[in-house]
Amino acid sequence: MNFLEPIKNKVTNIFKILKDKNNFSFEFLKNRTFQKWAIAVTLCLILAIIMAPQLRTYEPDFKLGMIVPKNIKADYSFLVEDPVATEQKKMEDAENVKQVYDYDIKVQENIKTRLIKALTAAAENYNRSLQGKISKSGVPDVGKLQKDKKILEKYLGIYLSSEEFYVLNENKFSDKLRQKLSKLIISFYDNKFITNNVFSNPEKQKGIIVRNLKTKIEEEIKDQSLFFNIQEIDAALLKTVNMVFKDDDDNLKDTAFSLTKKLIEPNLTFNKEATEKKRLAIIGETNATFFQIQKNEMIVREGEKIGYLELAKLNAFYNSTRDKNFSRYTIFLGFFFTSLFLSIILYLWRTRNWITTSARSNVDLLVFGIIALLQIVFIKMGIFISTAVNKAFPFLPTETCFFAIPFAFGAMTIAILINRNVAMIISVLTSLMIGFIFDEKITFPLFSFLGSVAASYQIVRIRQRSVFLRIGLFLGIINMAAIICLNLITGNVSNDLFLKLIMGLVGGVFTGILVAGITPIFESIFGFITDFKLLELANLNQPLFQRMIIEAPGTYHHSIIVSSMVEAAAEAIGANSLLAKVSAYYHDIGKLMKPQYFIENQLTNENKHDKLSPKMSSLIIISHVKDGCELAAKAKLGQQITNIIREHHGTSIVSFFYDKAKKDKDESIRSLSESDFLYPGPKPQTKEAGLVMLGDVVEASSRTLSNPTPARIRSLVRERIERIYMDGQLDECELTLKNLNTIAETFTKILTGIFHHRVDYPESSQKETNGKKEINEITDRQQSKQN
Repeated sequence: MNFLEPIKNKVTNIFKILKDKNNFSFEFLKNRTFQKWAIAVTLCLILAIIMAPQLRTYEPDFKLGMIVPKNIKADYSFLVEDPVATEQKKMEDAENVKQVYDYDIKVQENIKTRLIKALTAAAENYNRSLQGKISKSGVPDVGKLQKDKKILEKYLGIYLSSEEFYVLNENKFSDKLRQKLSKLIISFYDNKFITNNVFSNPEKQKGIIVRNLKTKIEEEIKDQSLFFNIQEIDAALLKTVNMVFKDDDDNLKDTAFSLTKKLIEPNLTFNKEATEKKRLAIIGETNATFFQIQKNEMIVREGEKIGYLELAKLNAFYNSTRDKNFSRYTIFLGFFFTSLFLSIILYLWRTRNWITTSARSNVDLLVFGIIALLQIVFIKMGIFISTAVNKAFPFLPTETCFFAIPFAFGAMTIAILINRNVAMIISVLTSLMIGFIFDEKITFPLFSFLGSVAASYQIVRIRQRSVFLRIGLFLGIINMAAIICLNLITGNVSNDLFLKLIMGLVGGVFTGILVAGITPIFESIFGFITDFKLLELANLNQPLFQRMIIEAPGTYHHSIIVSSMVEAAAEAIGANSLLAKVSAYYHDIGKLMKPQYFIENQLTNENKHDKLSPKMSSLIIISHVKDGCELAAKAKLGQQITNIIREHHGTSIVSFFYDKAKKDKDESIRSLSESDFLYPGPKPQTKEAGLVMLGDVVEASSRTLSNPTPARIRSLVRERIERIYMDGQLDECELTLKNLNTIAETFTKILTGIFHHRVDYPESSQKETNGKKEINEITDRQQSKQN
């Protein structure tokens, strides 16, 4: 088995290394700075998730006719394309496209050239035939005329009637005739577009596009008087003929008219290809038709069947979501860093007045973050409920219902659990966040801030549950005043102002009720000491008090007197009198572990410290602080009371046993240092802890006075307070010299009342009184035996 020994050692070493690594890796979790950063980053991350728009990583496959499984609501505004309307708009745009016609300016030149050429050739033939086709016998040669007619028709490209040819022949195809006919062609085509097409009324109204084939210039023409159908040119042509041939006979005019009509050709032809290109281009450039879906508008509801319109909305919504996901991530990061930056700034701003180096500060920071998150959640819920109320009761505007949201919840809760300085911080933080929730409007952030500050400064020092309702009414009045001011600032003194005021009052009362319900939860989970908890602990029927009455009656009496002293002093200097009083009740509960070792509980002349060394006696005396903290933790008295128990002796010295040690005969005892007789501390950190320390010392010292006159009491009180102050025990708490003077006066007044002189009764009356006391004591003992 020896060969297994090396393997076993290696495995043992590996496990040891892993264990050391694990211990090292989790060691940083105990670091308070790391805890603060972890709390801040985590809570700001959650806050960013709540504030930022929802991130979607998948797209549902919706189909026409499908049943919607859940409500789908637009969390932002977007546009939806309407394909039918878009297609209809494309058709309308295509119909509005103007038709393209080609204008050929060469047509009239070609006709003119052809006409001149034909008449010139005919004139030449005429001259060669001796006065135009007449035979030697003087009779016209019909065959020759027919031949010339066909030649002329060939040149002109038209059919000529016998009358037309005869008239032309009679005029000898002269130059004058050629000039007039050329002028007729040119004049007729001037500012005229001749076409074979028949224009419809819509085309006449919108006009056409004429493209010059020579210059390639397009021109839009709407003047209908310029367009002539080739079948409808008679009137215009006749007018031109009469103008050109005004001095000629009717036969020539008729021949010119008929000949020209046959020669006229369209100079404007429809270009189908160019028109279609323009239509396609217009269709391609036609913008889609959209309609807008507003933010928070319901796209489809659960159980509805998806129709054509719903499908278009859903496709547009998820398509835009895909495009917006990147911006959503940037918005999320923006909210995260903004909230983290604000948190750091506000933390540094109030570090001196709030954050301490104790572990409890991290708990306060955690609760601060949770309350801030709850505040934002309640506001989001309030917005949702306000929208639902508006749909159920349309006469209540959604924005009016917003004033019933518990905006001051966070500040009021923090003021009760921690203090109102921290409540101011959460008021600033949540008000800035509310600005983002309500689309950066100033109304609701300002409304939230005013209500939060007013309520948080009013809610401190509450001793009854009914105070929450009173504070709620107070907040409601503040809300109403804020609503009036904000409406005046914005100039929106509308008809629904009365409804806004009602909602503000309802919101204040609801906030008070909500805080009353939420506060005990945080009080129980995180161990906060509220005034209600202190009132419960101040009940003298608590088990620890019952034990103290029986086991340590002197300590009980001492604690009651100290509590009266510190309560009055706390009221005088503006400290938490209830916390000081209750802490004084419990500051010496550690003496219950060894009550007989403390002088106030020794009912006989026997002193147990006579048999102990000074070192051991000091350890027993000092141990009552540690024992008191353990009992406080067991009884769940809370961290604040536990801290005061731990601090009520500070780092002072047990002077009686230290002096005794210095006078001892044993050299080893005399050589003990002062540190062996010091309380472990720490020094008092708060005003209340300092008050308990002063009250404890002053009350204990007052018992040593043989003749407690007011002057001697005043001297003793000031001497003891001065000694504690000079010892530096009050250096870490917030008590000032003015506070110490007020405390001395208050203690003197209380102790003077306790040690006041009584009138001496006559001896007979004294005997009678003693006799009655003895009878009452005998009766009480008999009754106790029977019980």
